[in-house]
Amino acid sequence: MQRKVEVPKEGAPTNINPLSRIPWRGDKAVISKDDPLSFAVLRHDGSATPHPPVQRAISTVVEALEKQGHKVMEWHPPDHARGVNIILKAWTYDNGADIRSAFALSGEPMIPQIVGAFSGDKPPEDATYIAANNVAQREYQKEYMEYWNSTAELTGTGRPADVVIAPVAPFSAARPGRYSYYGYSSIVNLLDYTACTLPVTTADKNIDVVVDAASFKPVSELDRKIAEDYDAEIYDGSHVSVQLIGRRLQEEKVLAVTEYVARVLKG
Repeated sequence: MQRKVEVPKEGAPTNINPLSRIPWRGDKAVISKDDPLSFAVLRHDGSATPHPPVQRAISTVVEALEKQGHKVMEWHPPDHARGVNIILKAWTYDNGADIRSAFALSGEPMIPQIVGAFSGDKPPEDATYIAANNVAQREYQKEYMEYWNSTAELTGTGRPADVVIAPVAPFSAARPGRYSYYGYSSIVNLLDYTACTLPVTTADKNIDVVVDAASFKPVSELDRKIAEDYDAEIYDGSHVSVQLIGRRLQEEKVLAVTEYVARVLKG
């Protein structure tokens, strides 16, 4: 994975790719025992409760890192629902004109998730709408940046949290027609942050059970549906991953930290 990211950045990437900002910085990909890492953990984004296998994967990573002496703080960032709403608006600026034309080339039918977002025939949004959403995105990015900076007072290292441990999705695997929430990954897109997915375990129907469904209080109708979708038998054996999220332009650091966490999990 590291080599795949390195190669496009070797040489003078800004002379080859207009989207490339900086070359690969090998010194940022080194984890030193003399410079301990600090972690944060996002267990719930306020919109979708992770299924039991995902909760267990998060706890597995946290406990493994704490055994190594790392501090893991709880992550309480700006409202994720607000950020997800901003990026959903950006994805539908043309109200589906482009995706409908792509599907028309083959006649392939849209899956339900696509139909729900792009099946209308409204005109594209105007420049004023798009500009206002761009401003909202920048304001949200600044607010999130300031929150991340503020964690320097809590980590014990004198600097903000290095990486945030979070679900990739509330589900351990995608079931056809039931992948109804993208917020855990789309928030990373909105913030233009760096993230790497790390396999942790597999779902186990004997372990990943709903302990007290009667006491569960969903935060929304969507949250209720996601919770009701969990079936230990169906998800049994599916791979469960987490994501490690770093700040903008920290690909080297995030890859190095992910490799380190993988080694910790292997013991």
